[in-house]
Amino acid sequence: MIENILLATIAGLIWSQIISHFGASILLHRYYCHKQFSVPVWFEIIGLYLLSVAYIRTPIGWIASHRMHHSYVDTSKDPHSVTYLGFWKVFTTTWTIPNIPINFAKDLYSNPRLVFLHNHHKKILACHWLISFLISPYFFISYALIPFIFAKLGFGLLNTVGHINKGGANVPWLNFFIAGEGYHKEHHTNPMQTRLHKYDSAGWLATKLFSNA
Repeated sequence: MIENILLATIAGLIWSQIISHFGASILLHRYYCHKQFSVPVWFEIIGLYLLSVAYIRTPIGWIASHRMHHSYVDTSKDPHSVTYLGFWKVFTTTWTIPNIPINFAKDLYSNPRLVFLHNHHKKILACHWLISFLISPYFFISYALIPFIFAKLGFGLLNTVGHINKGGANVPWLNFFIAGEGYHKEHHTNPMQTRLHKYDSAGWLATKLFSNA
């Protein structure tokens, strides 16, 4: 049993890296939030599927809050500022945004794929968890549970440790959780820069996959 759990955990960590690179970093952050390059619809569909497994927030909510973060970084209007909300609230992603100004999300509602996931994300997540558990508890651990925890940790660490300095900090060990985006100061300095560092793995992949990256 312990051996099966260990193998499921290792498989889950590998699966989490796939989700983190292609779903979270390349599609959600670099493409949707910042439009650093364009992606084909097939990649968008695959990336959204990956995001639906490692649920943090709806993509529309994540994108809008991230855009707000860039506009108001480390101020009282920053939706996840450690200074104003406290470390644990930001680390555990229990912060909320009472009202998102429409200018941060208006363009997102013209994308039917984003809107579909926004409207049905909880049902889709429940299906992932139920079906994977029915297949096998070990499959559930590797397919659904580990990526869920991994995404929570990555998001929480990025918004806390990644902001130990005002305007973002470069913390290379964060790259294990957030696919090369541990060079967070570089990102805040130039949000349109795709590859942040020679060890930015997701940035490197994006430049290889998309000619305009």
